[in-house]
Amino acid sequence: MNNKKTIKILMIIIISILLVAILISIILKKVIPIYSISDRTQTLAKKQKEDDTVFGWLRVQGTNIDYPVVYSQTDKFINEEYDYDYLWTNSMSTTLNSRVLIWGHNIRNVSSKPLINEKKFNYFENLPSFLYYDFVKENKYIQYTINGENHLYKIYAVSMIDKDDFSSDEYMTKEDRKKYVEEALKESYFKFDTEVNSESKLITLATCTRFFGNNAVIIRVDGVSVGEGDKIKNYKVEKNNKNYEKVEKIMKGDDKDE
Repeated sequence: MNNKKTIKILMIIIISILLVAILISIILKKVIPIYSISDRTQTLAKKQKEDDTVFGWLRVQGTNIDYPVVYSQTDKFINEEYDYDYLWTNSMSTTLNSRVLIWGHNIRNVSSKPLINEKKFNYFENLPSFLYYDFVKENKYIQYTINGENHLYKIYAVSMIDKDDFSSDEYMTKEDRKKYVEEALKESYFKFDTEVNSESKLITLATCTRFFGNNAVIIRVDGVSVGEGDKIKNYKVEKNNKNYEKVEKIMKGDDKDE
């Protein structure tokens, strides 16, 4: 009888501990932000003293993308000219454009089964991680540091698009932004629970891939500026099944895949 009573008490204690742990976990998720800004202003200032082509600094949640952004009108410049890894922008503006566009090379992660957050990758080789639903669920923020300020964006669309259809315009009018946002949302593989419109400040991260075969396409990750007072939280995202089914099927492969 005493043993049964002891076991019962122990079970009540264990269940109570589990319930408390679950409750604490729920509270922490609501209190602790999913992303914390890591100041890059001093790092950027130091790099700019070494190289006046450096304009900004980009950091992408869940990846090792944490690089200076240089100015260049082309991606043909020689990598060996720099003694560091870098990304690039085609705009010389030292303030935020209506749409910031940042490019990065993707040399090793171009297949239809891209690796996720590979530690040895450089440049934008980890950007294809955002093609995976489980990865996107936990990683949604982009930080861009420019002109002495850290700016935060939240992702609102992820897609792949033919090079000829990709817009490189960084000085969009409200009407152009409206059209771009509508198209990005329509093409996105995921539906993000976040607001974006023609008034929003935008950012686009872009790189090449051969996900669909020999023809190179652009992977683009689109973000919208986090407004003052907005909470940094893990907002809801779900698959846009109409768009994502083909991508998911290719990534899973079939019995004929080697």
